[in-house]
Amino acid sequence: MMDTGKAPLRLLQMQTQFGMGGITRHVLGLSDWLRARGHSVTLGGTADVWAGPGTQAGFLDLPTRHVSEDGGAVPMRLVQAGRAAMRLRRWLAAHPVDLIHAHESAPALVALLARAGTGLPLAVTYHGSEPERIAAFGRIARRADLVITPSHRSAEDLARRGGVPEAKLKVIGLGVTPPPDDPPETVARLRAELLGDGDRLVLTLARLLPQKGIDILIEVVARLAPDHPGWRFAVAGDGPDGARLQALARDRGVADRLRFLGRVERPHLYLRASDLFLLTSRWEALPFTIVEAFQSGVPAVATACSGVVELIDDDVGAVVPVGDVPAIAAAVARVLGDETMRVRMAAAALDRSRLDRFDPDWVHARFEETYRALARR
Repeated sequence: MMDTGKAPLRLLQMQTQFGMGGITRHVLGLSDWLRARGHSVTLGGTADVWAGPGTQAGFLDLPTRHVSEDGGAVPMRLVQAGRAAMRLRRWLAAHPVDLIHAHESAPALVALLARAGTGLPLAVTYHGSEPERIAAFGRIARRADLVITPSHRSAEDLARRGGVPEAKLKVIGLGVTPPPDDPPETVARLRAELLGDGDRLVLTLARLLPQKGIDILIEVVARLAPDHPGWRFAVAGDGPDGARLQALARDRGVADRLRFLGRVERPHLYLRASDLFLLTSRWEALPFTIVEAFQSGVPAVATACSGVVELIDDDVGAVVPVGDVPAIAAAVARVLGDETMRVRMAAAALDRSRLDRFDPDWVHARFEETYRALARR
């Protein structure tokens, strides 16, 4: 539906690489919503499985992936940044836009170089990083007109460690589309398959990357296994560390209790088949997966990374210190060991998922308002 009485915006949404993950889902969901409102949205960055010239009309292919750590040594990354910026500047000359929104630091650097001298507004979103990289992100981000992040804790980190002026910071959450219904018999069938001869199922949805701490999860499983032989764990997701992590699970003697499922197309179905969602990440901003667990009526235990503490409290699960295997294992045991409490948490999680701050229409409208204010500026 056209936003009556207001001119449509022309927007460029940039990302490092359009692979699987929460950032891509956020960018695609926001872009589709904006297009439905009558705005023109172009995606720019390195093409991957979820977006590229074959799936997005007018996709702007840029070597932003090679500006990030994937580009190797810093001199080579700077060369790629220059090439990407020149390509972007030529594109902007032929395709004027009202605003650029860069997600992550690599596309932000490219956009900063390309817009030099043009006055074109630039918003940058921080989606989380290792704590030691916040300062480097801040050096790039504070040259933008606005720095957006999905959690208040991340905003505090950017101000304190990244040197981003508070006047440039804005917190806007992530809208998560409610799931379709799954027939109870389909859920029961999947649960039986994943449980095997077990009696409790813990699910993790995560890419197999160091950030997600699956090695920590493996140690948690090893710690719980002797006292809870009927508990089963599953990780849904793929990634470059898959073979190494599966070998680690075998070495720790938990391969019979921990299944690596690979990529799944219906995460809510797997969540509904589970008793608990577990996230052992080393860093996050505001994880999509926790909200998806809430939408599925599943309590969550997660490590205390930035926005995680804004999502989870004792009513819906537990927050535990990053990397603290005994604490994580104890929290899992506490929730799974008290079924009355677990059911109460599950109901509270489902109720929480219905808050405005998770509603895509509500969240995306905040982005639209922000874009209009930047464009006017």
